[in-house]
Amino acid sequence: MKKIILLCLLASDSAFSSKHDHEKFFLEAIKIGNQVQEQTKGKSLAEKLPIIENFAKEYTDSPVALDIIMQDLGVQYSFAGLHKKVLIAKDSSAENETLALEDLTNYKVKSAESEILKRSQLHQIVMFNEAHDIAQHRVLTYRMLSGLWKQGYRYFAAESLNSSASSQVNKGYVTNNIGYYTRESTYANLVLKAKEIGFEIISYDLHKPSKLDTIDERETNSALTIKEKVFDKDPDAKIIIHVGYSHINEEEWLASKLKSFTSLETLTIDQTTRIERSNTEFEHPTYTKAVKEVRLQEPFVFVKGSEVWSSDSSKWDISIFWPRTSYLYGRPKWASLDRVYYNVTTNDCKNTYPCMVDVFKFNHKNEVPLDRVLILSKSDQKSVFLSQGDNIIVTTESNGNQINKIKVKN
Repeated sequence: MKKIILLCLLASDSAFSSKHDHEKFFLEAIKIGNQVQEQTKGKSLAEKLPIIENFAKEYTDSPVALDIIMQDLGVQYSFAGLHKKVLIAKDSSAENETLALEDLTNYKVKSAESEILKRSQLHQIVMFNEAHDIAQHRVLTYRMLSGLWKQGYRYFAAESLNSSASSQVNKGYVTNNIGYYTRESTYANLVLKAKEIGFEIISYDLHKPSKLDTIDERETNSALTIKEKVFDKDPDAKIIIHVGYSHINEEEWLASKLKSFTSLETLTIDQTTRIERSNTEFEHPTYTKAVKEVRLQEPFVFVKGSEVWSSDSSKWDISIFWPRTSYLYGRPKWASLDRVYYNVTTNDCKNTYPCMVDVFKFNHKNEVPLDRVLILSKSDQKSVFLSQGDNIIVTTESNGNQINKIKVKN
C-alpha cells in the first residue's frame, strides 16, 4: 500500500514535482512514511490527525519533508470530511508565484457536463483526473456517469482500485480493502453509483510485476492491463477512467500509452490546474478572475467555436473550473450529491469531542461510510448527508469507541 501511495505522490502536479528531485523526494518519502506509519499504527482517523499535524510542525524548515507530510495530511483531512482544512494543508507549503493571467475574453462560458457529453460521443475513452486530497473532483465524474452510460459507456476504471475491487463492490457497499483513496466517502459513492448503474468495474494500476519502479513502466503496464481487460475482449468498448493528476497527460503518461496500444484518441479532462485555494494569493489569476465573473453554480468550461479551452492543450483537452465552494450547515454543497442534510446535535455526540460521525448503509465491518465528518468541538456545528432508504448514523469518540448509533429513514 505504501508503494502505491508514494507512486501516486510522484505522479502529482503539486509543487514538489518541479521543485524537488524525484529520487530525493522518494527516499525522503519512505523515511517519513515509515515514521508516520509507526506512530499512527492502530490509531483511529481522529487520533491520526494531530500526530501528522505535529510531524508538520517538526519539519517546517524542510521543504521536501513538509510537502510530503502536508499531502498526506490533506488526504487524511479529506477522509474526515474537513474540506477547509484540506485547502489549508494544500497551501501550507505553497510558494507565491508570478503567474500570467490568460486571456479568455473571446470565450463563452458553458456547463462542463454538457460540453463533455457533446464531445464524449466521438470517443471510446474519457479520462477525468483529480487531486487526491480534493474530494470535489470525484463529484464531476459521479455526475457524468448517467449521461455517459446513455452514450454506450459500459466500463468504469479507477486508479485507486485494487485487483479485488470488483468482487467486493458486488456486496452493495465499498470496503476499506478495495483501495486507498476509496476510503473517502465521495469516492465510495462514485464507485457504488457506477456499479448500481451497471458499469463493469475495472482495476488496472500496479497489476503487472514491476522491474524498474519507474513512472514510465507503471503507465505502460496500466495501459496494457486496460487493453487486455477491456479492448481485447470488446474492441468497440467505451470506458471512463478516473485517475490522479498527470495520468491524463497525452504526451507521455497513461493517456498516451493507451493511444499507442489501442490507436484510440482519449478525451482528457483536467480538474487540477485552475483550482480554488485556501487563499487567493495562491490561486492562478485565471481561476480567481473566472470565478469572480462567472455566475454558474456548477463546473464550467470556456468555449470558442468548436474549441474548449485547455490550460495546456498539448497535454489535455479540457480544463474544468469549479465555482468557489459554498457551505451549508458546515459542509460543502457539492459534497451532498443531491442527498438531504441531517444536522448533527450535541445529543448525537453526547458532548464528547472530537466526535466522528459516520453514515452507513449496512454498518458492516470494514464498510466505508457513505458520508463522514469529524466534529472538533461543541461549537463546530456540522451536518451529514442521508441517502434514500435506511441510514445508520454512528458516532464515535477519538479512540474509535462508539458513542451513539441511530437508524434514520430518508
